[in-house]
Amino acid sequence: MVNRDSQRGIAAPLQPVPLNVGVAAICWPLGQPMSKSDPNCRRQRFAWTLDGTTPPTLQAADQPLGLGLQERVWVNAKGLRVAANCPDAQAQDIALWPAPLEPWLPRAERRDARLPPADPDCPPQNLNLAPPLSIVGVREGDNLRLPAASRQALRLTLSALGGSGHRWWFIDGKPLADTDTRQDFTPTLSKPGRYQLSVLDESGQTARVEFSVVE
Repeated sequence: MVNRDSQRGIAAPLQPVPLNVGVAAICWPLGQPMSKSDPNCRRQRFAWTLDGTTPPTLQAADQPLGLGLQERVWVNAKGLRVAANCPDAQAQDIALWPAPLEPWLPRAERRDARLPPADPDCPPQNLNLAPPLSIVGVREGDNLRLPAASRQALRLTLSALGGSGHRWWFIDGKPLADTDTRQDFTPTLSKPGRYQLSVLDESGQTARVEFSVVE
């Protein structure tokens, strides 16, 4: 019936939009309305609203503990991060993308690049308290499929959040690469099976996930 009507040029009736449903310009990553010129408006999109409210971006299920989507820092006149009691310190809220997106974000949008560098003359009090080290790009228990109808290997793009200094990467206990805080680890896997991926940083923190590659 619908196909016949479309062939006759008869359009299906449009359902009226409920009065309590609207449209608003929102900004990612927080998912909230704000000025496009706001430094925390990294991407502007349009979204439906209900009763004038816009739900914020939800935390990803695999967001590392202690890493939120917004971080309050204090900066000085030079734009450097300082302790709250430093001269001329001003509070600044910085919107951050969900951690699972890190491997696919432009470098300028990643957490390390979004947070201002620390002022060595009056550094933040928690500067040396590295957040827990975590792996982004593959999750515990994931089943990853080899490229179909192809002899190409599966290429992963992995990164580590938290921790400090250089990172050393291992698969099944075998050392494969070392990266700095802004480098990705891009291993290729050609055989199906179960893998254990681990990373070690300079402070001695470790993180580990186990996943499978299937045909």
